[in-house]
Amino acid sequence: MIEDLISRNEGKTLEFKENTQPLEKIIQTIIAFANTAGGVIVIGVKDLKKEVI
Repeated sequence: MIEDLISRNEGKTLEFKENTQPLEKIIQTIIAFANTAGGVIVIGVKDLKKEVI
């Protein structure tokens, strides 16, 4: 499942986060997903390179 998510591009329902800091960014994403179609946050993946850290 994780490999499938990482192979996709970020969009309205998928967000990659390198870490959980600052926490406010994670909270903003959670609220945005909750107010729309929902979504998945994958923590531990660099945004642009899709590199697992």
